Amino acid sequence: MTALLNLLRTLLIGAVGVVPFRALGLPLPFLLGPLFACLVCALAGLRLSAYAPLTDAMRGILGVAVGASITPAVLGQIPAMALSLTLAPIFLLVAGAAGYPYMRRICGFDPATAFYAAMPGG
Repeated sequence: MTALLNLLRTLLIGAVGVVPFRALGLPLPFLLGPLFACLVCALAGLRLSAYAPLTDAMRGILGVAVGASITPAVLGQIPAMALSLTLAPIFLLVAGAAGYPYMRRICGFDPATAFYAAMPGG
């Protein structure tokens, strides 16, 4: 029963997080609002949980949405993004090289957790 209550609390916190993001006209209110609200509550010590089947389904939907945004117009902009596209892998390597030792030594994470925590987007 506790897991169900944690899940319901998490869903409620996420729903409430949408409100200020919509009211303020901030971008992606249905993604960033719940994300921010859950972050604040988790940092405050609240126990939150996720429902794995829903999480997996939403990850797939997000992937399709992002993939569908790659249009011929976007591909035509690639030359203008050449510097950013060149620097992105370098940034990834630098962030990982700096973050991994920090996560291992300072935070005390195990190797796998430190690796994923150090990677941008991980």
